[in-house]
Amino acid sequence: MSPDESRSIVLIGPPGAGCSSVGSAIGATEGLPVLDLARSVADSLGTSPDLALVVVPEVEYRRAEADMALRLLDRAAAEGAVVALGSGCLSDSRLCERLEGVRLRATHSLRVVALICATRVLATRNGLDAPRSVGLGNVHHQFVQMLQARQERCQELADLVLDTTATTPEEAGEEVVQALAQVSPFHS
Repeated sequence: MSPDESRSIVLIGPPGAGCSSVGSAIGATEGLPVLDLARSVADSLGTSPDLALVVVPEVEYRRAEADMALRLLDRAAAEGAVVALGSGCLSDSRLCERLEGVRLRATHSLRVVALICATRVLATRNGLDAPRSVGLGNVHHQFVQMLQARQERCQELADLVLDTTATTPEEAGEEVVQALAQVSPFHS
């Protein structure tokens, strides 16, 4: 890679797969800024990431999320960064087209990585493993269906797929860096 070429890693994955935490680990080891979509959207809405989806209607949140995701991808392409997108934004066709275009161009400076994880671990990481009433069973089922659909979509859009079920964010980050170095070295 030429010294003036920016390098970026885009992380996509369902809630709990580790996009934010793995992104932070990669950013720290590779000396890259981390652009976290959930944090950026929450900041633009004047709230915290855990409350952003309840502060505004979901339709408004998803629109703000997709617009912000496109801006973060533009910034990463220009400056180099680790971008933690998650998977909620993947319902926007503009964003999916952009990610598909990146993958098809197979640029060595920007790679899309899907983080996947076992459903039972995702349920735990999202707080859905606690004992629950029978009435909440449907919510759990809907969550599992959403996770499976998002993981499939992430895998379709990615250059690399990494399972984070049994890794720490630091271990997963190192695996991503090593795997991408074999495909397209980031270091000259």
